[in-house]
Amino acid sequence: MSSSRGHEEEVIVRSNTPASSDPNTDNLRQFTRSPHPYHRSRNPISRTPSEQGDLLRPPSYSKPSRTPSDSGTEADDESTGILRGLPAPPIRPRKGLRSGVNGALDGDAWLPHLQPWPSIVRQVSRGSRRSSEEDAEEDALEAQRLKQQRRVEVLRRLMETALLLSVGVVVLLPKETRSLAWVWKKELFTYTLIIIGLYGSYPFLLRISNRRRWHAWSSKRAFFSIPTSFDPAPLLYPPLVPIFVALSLTNHRPALIMPNIILGLASLPAPVIPLHGWINGLSIPHWIVAVVPVLISEHFSLDNTIPKPLILRGHEAESLLLLFPLHQALIPTLDFLLTTSLLPAELQLLTTALINLYLFAASPQAEILKALLWLGGMCIFVSCRHILRWEIILARIPSWKFRRSLKDSQSPRKLLNLMDHRLCQRLSGTAFSDEPSSDSDGPGSVRRLRKVKTTRDVREPIPPLPAPSSAIDNISAEEAFERHGRTGRARRHTISTFEDVIQEERVRTTPGGRRKKLMGPGLTSFLSLTAAQAQVRKWVYASYVYVISVAIIMGPIRKYVAERALQGQDPFGWAIGYLLGNISSVRFWVLMLNLEYWIQLPPRPESVMETASCWLGWVEHLRQTTFGPANTRLLLMAYCLCVIVLGLAVVFQLSAVAEVDTRRKVFHGMMVLMFLPTVFVDPAFCSLALVLVLSIFLLLDLFRASQLPPISRPLTYFLAPYVDGRDHRGPVIVSHVFLLIGCSIPLWLSLADLTRAGEGAWVGWEVPTRDVSMVSGVICVGMGDAAASLVGRRYGRLKWFWGGGKSLEGSVAFAVAVSVGLLGVRAWLMVGGWPMAGAESASESASTGWSCAEWVWIGCKAVLAACGTSATEAILTGCNDNVVVPVVLWLLVRGLGV
Repeated sequence: MSSSRGHEEEVIVRSNTPASSDPNTDNLRQFTRSPHPYHRSRNPISRTPSEQGDLLRPPSYSKPSRTPSDSGTEADDESTGILRGLPAPPIRPRKGLRSGVNGALDGDAWLPHLQPWPSIVRQVSRGSRRSSEEDAEEDALEAQRLKQQRRVEVLRRLMETALLLSVGVVVLLPKETRSLAWVWKKELFTYTLIIIGLYGSYPFLLRISNRRRWHAWSSKRAFFSIPTSFDPAPLLYPPLVPIFVALSLTNHRPALIMPNIILGLASLPAPVIPLHGWINGLSIPHWIVAVVPVLISEHFSLDNTIPKPLILRGHEAESLLLLFPLHQALIPTLDFLLTTSLLPAELQLLTTALINLYLFAASPQAEILKALLWLGGMCIFVSCRHILRWEIILARIPSWKFRRSLKDSQSPRKLLNLMDHRLCQRLSGTAFSDEPSSDSDGPGSVRRLRKVKTTRDVREPIPPLPAPSSAIDNISAEEAFERHGRTGRARRHTISTFEDVIQEERVRTTPGGRRKKLMGPGLTSFLSLTAAQAQVRKWVYASYVYVISVAIIMGPIRKYVAERALQGQDPFGWAIGYLLGNISSVRFWVLMLNLEYWIQLPPRPESVMETASCWLGWVEHLRQTTFGPANTRLLLMAYCLCVIVLGLAVVFQLSAVAEVDTRRKVFHGMMVLMFLPTVFVDPAFCSLALVLVLSIFLLLDLFRASQLPPISRPLTYFLAPYVDGRDHRGPVIVSHVFLLIGCSIPLWLSLADLTRAGEGAWVGWEVPTRDVSMVSGVICVGMGDAAASLVGRRYGRLKWFWGGGKSLEGSVAFAVAVSVGLLGVRAWLMVGGWPMAGAESASESASTGWSCAEWVWIGCKAVLAACGTSATEAILTGCNDNVVVPVVLWLLVRGLGV
């Protein structure tokens, strides 16, 4: 007995030891793979509080723009390939952006406060004095190092700005783009002046808001200093990238220039707008700044002529004025849904892209994407918002906090609760499941209960209150004190005595003597449930979400797609004819059952005139006359399925011997094998496939992040070995979503600028011409990023001068891979015989593309585009390179005419 007693005391002492004191435990915890994304970290992200009285305070939904990169040239650590929880663990600053004494993040704003350098200057207490010359020399070296770091970071930011502006110059090289820009020269000039004026006046506004005096002749103190933590991404990419894309889409009608000018001004960081916090709610000064180009376009002219009204140029002034409120209303909604998963610049770019999709979707593929993202997203948000929130709350509560038992009572309310408990026990199959029913449960839950029970007499010198029969027994503090013959707590409006304070302290501490964690009101409302009730409710909530999702797809989305994208045809019947229409047995039964009103059959391949397809090239001739369009799509689907199966088999084989980054690059290679040879065969079909896959990914990740059983846990286990540091920022796993978006956006943008063909139910589903820029996203993400990662990790020795994980060898590999990819795609485009954009036939495009001089010139342009993209990938800050870099390559390819 004595030995067992001593062993029990030893177990108690060990259980009371903090987990962080054992280094082996910390090392093992790094490699745990938990499917519970709502396990909260105890160390929140450190943020620098904003200064008091600052009139340039950013909006409350802003987040820092610095994050560990998941790009190719900077490989992620193996330890970051573990799915952590919500909120994300503390994030190390992005390469070269460390500031503060301990490396804390100091940018919780859209625009970090551009102040002098107090955060990186070594702090010295008043009581400390220099004791030797070595300390003075050390301080001098530290100051010199900080000064050098400042120069490097400022140079890097200037290089990033110059690089993005050079991309805009390349965009203006084509004659059509310059003509379009000249048509809107007045508005573009006004837009440029507004941005330069606001950015230039921001230091003065900041100085005034801080109420500091400054004299121009004073040389002792600098008026304005750019810190190393300054992130130019929110200042550059949201205002400029949409304008560059709108200028590149020269054939789009109406022109996208004017709406994107207003959206660009609306996406400016709030601190640069004078008096942006003057009125609570919508920023009236910001709205006035955003509509200035509309007023200039309607009422001013550069050549003393009557300005042409916007209504004659394809726009309504009233609609343009309402773009700013739409943008400002969509930003907090997306921020609420995505929380910390997106950076500020990414959130602004996403908002601008969604508004452009909502306003200017014209092709069938764009209409389907609009229906899935806008209509489906809003319907799910309205109908399932509270249910998903309740599901998340139940996932955050560990099962040991729920009630253990319910006693019989004559009260009708308690009787109904008891009946509910009994029913839930029968539905769950057991009175109390051993498996944790909550995602906050962990291996230490049972040990935590045992520790509270065994250490009660050891911890407390004062006899404690009797432990309740359950973890959250509905016993008030007054009832607990009355059981011990004590008076209840004093009323709120009375003065508390010393004894009352002691009693209140006893109530707020655990039986072990530790202070209780305060739970939010949203969590405490569910603590009256038992474990069985909570488990059944989780399944009921999940069933409701699944049913509503299916109803939304079968209802409003189905009706919208039929009317706006498929010429009134039912989507499911149209899909059967689109994929199986050239199979003889399918055609026979459709005719026999008189289903032509529901299933539209394409013409037979034998009936297609050869002259209608020969001018499009021999591959298109085989597709139209030999296999048939529908059978060709089936062949493409079978090919992509084989690539997916092969890629997954390779990933599973490498899981035991290869690191996370290498396994993730296998998926990049899968994207190259799937889409690089198939996009030119049927661009509309590939675009539709990417739309559907992206929607499925987003819907599944919504279910996973909301912890809906039974698919949330298997999805988490499957994705956990392939996530990186960016996925730890919030609930959304962005790696696979950004990979798919990076491959899709260039194809969608290119198709938006090409003419369409087709007859009957297939209007808009045939693309006569092709363009190299269609596959620029696949080349950039699949080839460039993968090559940079593999080469940079293995052979990277020389780093860029601004530090971080980017290597020169990885950047060179990126440029080489992209150059080879562009030239290979151009060769495949010419070998296939497809007419390129701007050519009247395939023979004309083939006759002008095989000379040696032209190939040398095309190779030079491909290398230039690849080098510009590689430099952007290496210097990019504040945005995900899997999204921004493909768009930059698309702009360069179209501007240079590769």
